[in-house]
Amino acid sequence: MPGILIPTVAVVAGIALTLMATQAMRVPPRPLFEPAQPAMSASERVPSSDKGRSDAPLTLSSASARMIAPEVVAPPEIGVQDVERVDARPPLGGLGLAAPPKFGKPDDWDGTLLYRPMVTSSASFEAMGYTIFIAGTEPVAADATCKFDGVPWQCGERALLAFRYWLRGRAPLCQVLPTGERQPLVAPCRLGKQDVGAWLVSNGWALARPGGGYEEAEQVARRAGMGIFGAPD
Repeated sequence: MPGILIPTVAVVAGIALTLMATQAMRVPPRPLFEPAQPAMSASERVPSSDKGRSDAPLTLSSASARMIAPEVVAPPEIGVQDVERVDARPPLGGLGLAAPPKFGKPDDWDGTLLYRPMVTSSASFEAMGYTIFIAGTEPVAADATCKFDGVPWQCGERALLAFRYWLRGRAPLCQVLPTGERQPLVAPCRLGKQDVGAWLVSNGWALARPGGGYEEAEQVARRAGMGIFGAPD
């Protein structure tokens, strides 16, 4: 009897193992990647036991949490009859406002730049239709002759050339109105900060007009032997 029982138990165990293997083969394999589940609404996330209760906690999904009610985004309606146009607010200061133009008077006119001057004598020139005689000065005649140590020389021609070389390529600023009549004028002029009349008289290339303010400058030029009072160059 023991010899017959052992083979029977082995056969039964083999049949059981075969059935278990067959059952394992019938189970479908689990996919490597599971498809994403659609987001659940707020009502679906509420437990069935809490549905219908006002104090039940709500768990919103990320998509629904980012949604804003249309009545919050939409601007309120404004009736046309309620719109009223008002005047603009006055500026806080005058820094950004354009200043009104200033109109000068002949008494305080700063002057007019005269371009491309052409010297006509040792104390006069023409430019832009003007003929300007430097105020407070008297020109040296172009054919004047001066003597130095008893030797005559052409000082008038030398004075004319000195003024021409000094003024060439510059634009003197003279106290004439830009809309003034084009006629010979006696006017003070300057180049930068240099007074043209003072330069001419102090260098001996023009004579000082009595009462013109340059008498002392002429005396200094005579004592120093400047220009027509000195030796020929």
